[in-house]
Amino acid sequence: KMSAYMHKNNMLFIPSVGPGYNDTRIRPWNNHNTKSRENGDYYNRMWEAAVAHSNGYISITSYNEWGEGTQIEPARGNKIGYVDYSPNLPNYYLELTKQWKHSLNTKSRQCNEDKD
Repeated sequence: KMSAYMHKNNMLFIPSVGPGYNDTRIRPWNNHNTKSRENGDYYNRMWEAAVAHSNGYISITSYNEWGEGTQIEPARGNKIGYVDYSPNLPNYYLELTKQWKHSLNTKSRQCNEDKD
């Protein structure tokens, strides 16, 4: 809906993706806004929707926001109180991001070829 509205009104729409959200360590009352990472499935669904509605740009929330649980930087179990990406490797979300960036680039090239 937001993409269609922006397009209709000649505005640039840049979708944003995130791996999940959990800020209950810093805002214990905010559990109702928690979004489970679902072992990467949530991130993949967000990317899939973002690529489908993208004009070549996508923002990522965020690289290292551990307090809100939106980090995608490498995670190891040695950060006290924070989860890692087990059973996946520490670079799991960076690898997913790399794959989705490739998909976005492929879509952008195809769109540009269609215009020519």
